Parts: sequence; C-alpha cells; structure tokens
Amino acid sequence: MHQLDLALTVMGLAVVTIALLSAAIHRNPLSEPMLAMAVGVAVGPYGFGWLELSRWGDETMILEQAARLTLAIGLMGVALRLRRESVRRLLRPVGLLLTAGMLGMWLLSSLAALWILQIPLWAALLLGAIVTPTDPVVASAIVTGNFADRHLPLRLRDGLSFESGANDGLAYLLVMLPVLMLGHGPAAALSTWLLQSFLIGVIFAALIGWAIGFGAARLLRLAERYALVETTSLLGYTLAFSLFSLGAASLLNADAIVSVFVAGLTFNLCSERADEHEEEKIQEGVAKLFALPMFVLFGIGLPFDAWAALGWPLAGLAAAVLLVRRAPVIAALFPFIRGYWKGKDACFLGWFAPIGIAAIYYASLAEKHTGDPLYWHVASALVFVSIIAHGMTAGPLTRRYSLGERASDARKDAGIHSANTPDK
Repeated sequence: MHQLDLALTVMGLAVVTIALLSAAIHRNPLSEPMLAMAVGVAVGPYGFGWLELSRWGDETMILEQAARLTLAIGLMGVALRLRRESVRRLLRPVGLLLTAGMLGMWLLSSLAALWILQIPLWAALLLGAIVTPTDPVVASAIVTGNFADRHLPLRLRDGLSFESGANDGLAYLLVMLPVLMLGHGPAAALSTWLLQSFLIGVIFAALIGWAIGFGAARLLRLAERYALVETTSLLGYTLAFSLFSLGAASLLNADAIVSVFVAGLTFNLCSERADEHEEEKIQEGVAKLFALPMFVLFGIGLPFDAWAALGWPLAGLAAAVLLVRRAPVIAALFPFIRGYWKGKDACFLGWFAPIGIAAIYYASLAEKHTGDPLYWHVASALVFVSIIAHGMTAGPLTRRYSLGERASDARKDAGIHSANTPDK
C-alpha cells in the first residue's frame, strides 16, 4: 500500500507540474514524455530507489496492461481529433503508409536487428515488428497543442495522427507472425496466424469497433433528441465506450487496439457534434492524464543493467533504427504521396515516427508469449532513445519547418506580384 500511495503522489505531482510548465516546455528542446520518463528514472531503482515494479507484482504484466489502457485512451483521443474531411482526403496516402510503409519499416528494422545483434531470423523479425508502429501517444505530443497549431499545417498534423492511430493495431499482425513461428512449426503457425491473428484479431476486431462506434453515435443522437443527455457528460460518454471497446474486444479474443481506434473513428464520422474544437481540447487533456503516468511507470521499469550487458551493439541498433527505420521508406513512397504532402512534409514524416507506448505493449506481449526478456530489454532501449531524440528535436525542427513554409509562401507571393506588375 505504501508503494501505491507513493506512486500516486509522484505521478500526480509530475502531471500537475508538467501541465503548469507546458508552454515553457514547448519553447525548449524538451518534451512532456521525456520529463515524465525522467521522473520515473529518478524515483526508480536506479535513482532514489523509492519505487520498484517488482514489488508490485509481475513487471511484464503491469507494463502490458498499463500500456494497453493508455493506448486505448490515446487512440480514442486521436480518432476523435481527426477532421472528417481529412480522413476522406488522406485515406489513400495513409493506406499506402499502412501497407507498403509498415512492411518496409518492419523489414528495415528487422535487418538492422539481425545484422547488429546477430540473433536468429524470427527473433529479429519479432524485434522489428515491435518497433514498427508509429506511437500515437508520443506523436500527439508533437502534433497537438497551440505550438503545433501555429507551426504545422493541418494536412501534416492529421496525417501523422491518422497513421499513428491506425498502425498500432495493424502491428499486431506483424508481431504475432514471428511469435507463432518461434513456438510452432511453419504450417501450424501460418494457419493459426491467418485464423486467430488476421481474421479474428484484426478483421473481427474492426467489425466490433465499427458496431460499437456506430451504436454509440446513434444512442447519443437519440439521447440528445429527447434531451436525456447534457453536453458536459460527453467526455464521460466517450471515455466509457472506449473502455467498453477495449474490454469487449479482449473478451472476444480480438485485437482490442484495432477495435478502440475503429470505434472512435466510426463514432467521429457518424456523430453530430457542434463543439468539436472544445471536445478536442478536453480529449487531449484526458489522454495526457493517462499517458504521462505511463511514462513515469516506464522510467521506473527501465532495465539499465540489461542494457549494459548488451553493450555497444544495443547502442548501434538504436542509432540504426532511428536513421533507417522510417526515412528510406518515406523517400521511396514519396512519388506516390506527393499529391497529398509536399517535400518538406515528407522530410518531417520521415523523421517524426516516434517509438513509444505501442512498443512497450508489444514488447511485453512478446516476452509473455516467448518467455525471453531480450525483447523487452532491446525494445525499452529503443523507446528510451526515441523519446529523447524525437522529444529534443520536435520543437526546433517544427520551428524550422514553419520558417521554411512561410519563406516558401513569401516567394510565391513575390512571384505572383512580379508577374502581375506591368513592365515599364
């Protein structure tokens, strides 16, 4: 009980302090997830030693379930934040990123793990799958808030949000294939993957999410028509049905991450909301309320001793994944998405694909299925490096993007003015 009370105190104080300093944080090479993680390291076994996950129970189970809940709340916020016109306009390019893009990121990350760590092929493919998804919670810290609204165009913010929200659930397919291959023969693993992971895990999960989202939108519309619901209860309503989606999909052995995002997106597209902007701000606040304690928890559970044992190969893999996991894929796909995003957008998308809570969830899932802590040890290091690298570069590169965008607009205006000026 003492550990729980102390954890609640630390997490609550961290969330309040970071919220009070949010504007100052965005003006500096810092990020909210980075600061929350630093708090966790400070109070954990390698800091003051106040909190230790092993004293709470099974560390893998704690991290898996905490990450699952945090992802559910974060994904619901992303789904409700997306503009309907953005979903229609970005469906094709985001669909390309969710298919060819994810496959490319998976293979490049796996090749880096295979070459640098010298581990078996299927183990490398599992590690690559764990770090493939772009994390929606960390990405939200980059593309939401007044700072992002001022400096980044809507097409870029919604594009990164849409992709990061959708690819978290689809990564389940990539993770489960090597997990099954490591535990079964190829024929049995492939048939199990097709039935349980693809048909039930993703397709059935999407149908569950659609049914829940559509039903929630219709019920809310009926309640508003008969004046049964107040506007102030909308936040509780959306939170409740996100938790319902998470639990119902899990009970039916479907991928709950897919169900939650599809439910939120369906609710967004089918509901009639007049206060979208205000609701977006409320959802952002709720997502942070869940996400920041998760990063504190992650900081407490970091396995520094295991990182030291893995040595320089782990550092090399972290650098390689940051550099080759995403940028070459976006560069290869740019000819197919240039009608939706500019070259500067592609550069931004090529770098800002953070690894975060989704990787924590899938690493815990992989360790639970295989019994091998290597996946958690490696993935936690990559998450740690990604949070620092993307957090420290988010503010400066966002400002640089904005300055370049304004300079480009100014050149266009000057060209138009010159063309319209008659020769003397």
